[in-house]
Amino acid sequence: MIERRSLVLSLIFLALAASLGAQSREGQRGRSGPGTGNPDEHLVPWKFLPPGAELIKGSVVVYWLPASLEEVKRSSLLASHALLEDTARCVQLIIVDPGDAATIEKLGATGKVPMALVIDKDAHVIRQINNTRSQAIERMVSEELNAIDDDVFRQLIEAKRVAGAGEKEKAIDLYKRIWDDRCLYPLVGLEAQHALKDLGVIVKEPVSALQADPNLKVIAPTTTTRH
Repeated sequence: MIERRSLVLSLIFLALAASLGAQSREGQRGRSGPGTGNPDEHLVPWKFLPPGAELIKGSVVVYWLPASLEEVKRSSLLASHALLEDTARCVQLIIVDPGDAATIEKLGATGKVPMALVIDKDAHVIRQINNTRSQAIERMVSEELNAIDDDVFRQLIEAKRVAGAGEKEKAIDLYKRIWDDRCLYPLVGLEAQHALKDLGVIVKEPVSALQADPNLKVIAPTTTTRH
């Protein structure tokens, strides 16, 4: 049974990869979606959680618990424009294999699938719906992002207030919290960065982990002299 499920999962991955490849090839000829003629259609970067693995943690992590793998293959969630836009704000999208009983139990969803939910940094469920319709999940994520936006603006107002009152350390702490989650709200994060600089604290984006290959060598081009 495990081997069969692994085979089905592999086929789904291959299907997604093939579709992405087809989109890329069609894009070179002026089309992004195979047979759709819609240049704005792209696949959403859903990822399967390996069975039994630790839960993915982040500021906003959406878990899709389908009733079957067949549901995944035909779901409009794979091409949701709204969810694709949400990933630009570091929203992570995770699919749980319907046969992964341990993870389903960990999420408190035993006997409740299909469903979808959102967890926070501490792996606490903060939102959930008892269906996996595309519009319902899009609305759930939108509501969470709106709540986050409201909260960060309250933090920003409070940070400005305490900074103006001379409570420097408290203001720095509030601005750092905003900065740490800047991917969720880039413009507000940038404002927090500038405010921290005014308070004497410099924060920057981390240097890319990608390093030059030490084995690479620059070879000067050879020149040919004609006689």
